[in-house]
Amino acid sequence: MLTTINNKKMETTIITLPIEVQALAVKVSSAKQSEVQTVLLQIFTGTEDWAHQVEEIVINGTDDKMSIGLAEAARKNVKQARLNAEKVFDAKRNEVQLMKSEFDLEDKLWLKAKQIMQIKFKAIEDAAEWKANFVKRHEAEQKELRTRTRINDVSEYAAINSAEFEHMSDDSFVSFLNGLKATHEARLKAEQKEKEDRIAKEKAEKEAIEKQAIENARLKAEAEQREKEIEAERKEHERELAIEKARLKAEAEQREKIEIELQKKKEAEEKVEAERIEAELQEKKEAEKKAKAPIKERLTVWIDGFNIAAINIENEKKELIVSKFEAFKEWAKKEVENL
Repeated sequence: MLTTINNKKMETTIITLPIEVQALAVKVSSAKQSEVQTVLLQIFTGTEDWAHQVEEIVINGTDDKMSIGLAEAARKNVKQARLNAEKVFDAKRNEVQLMKSEFDLEDKLWLKAKQIMQIKFKAIEDAAEWKANFVKRHEAEQKELRTRTRINDVSEYAAINSAEFEHMSDDSFVSFLNGLKATHEARLKAEQKEKEDRIAKEKAEKEAIEKQAIENARLKAEAEQREKEIEAERKEHERELAIEKARLKAEAEQREKIEIELQKKKEAEEKVEAERIEAELQEKKEAEKKAKAPIKERLTVWIDGFNIAAINIENEKKELIVSKFEAFKEWAKKEVENL
């Protein structure tokens, strides 16, 4: 919230800013706060009167041209005031952005100067360090040379990590190398004997393979003959299975057909029974209702309640009986009319 004094009217004007604007306002200097305060006072002077004037405009219908005209004039005035205020704010922001661009350029200049300084000093520092470490480099080079020589000597007899021997004394390394040499020679002798044994074994295996090949040929001929016999047996078995499968399928289809017919018959009987029960209930209700009606009406309802139970038969006699029954009902109704 910014509070200002209007000197012309000698009264206090209170300008309430959104929370996020207030949070920014407290971070700038007092001079900038005062400048923003002055601009806002100049812009918002009289806006309360405009708001009250707009609130007091009442439009009494589409023919109230005067009130509508007042509202339009107020809109244009407020719009012009808003556009003028936007120009003030834009001008202030342009000033700030110009200063910001100058500060950014100066910051880049100082950064580049710092980087050039670092490169210059680091080059001199590295050159001095290189000369200061002459002894360390010489010792490291000699150590590396000795290690590489030992690696070459050891690699002739075994593949061993250099960490196991690079720090040994010369005497210890000679003993270590002699041990590797003895182990290497012993391994060569063992490998030679293993080679001779392998050759003898391979010769024996070759003879056994040739012998086995003859036996395998005989067994193969017997197996082929047996496979032919098995194939013939399989085909015969498949033929018998096909016949049995066809028989079972026919039986299953026949059973399914019978079950479907029985189910249909059962459903038809259940439907007839349900219709009969429903008819009896309806007849009972109608009878109770008609019991209170006059005798002529009750007799008519009674006759209308005559029904023949449904039966799933297509026959001429059935149709004749149904026709005679309907004719009887018509005759009975005429007799009731003559009461």
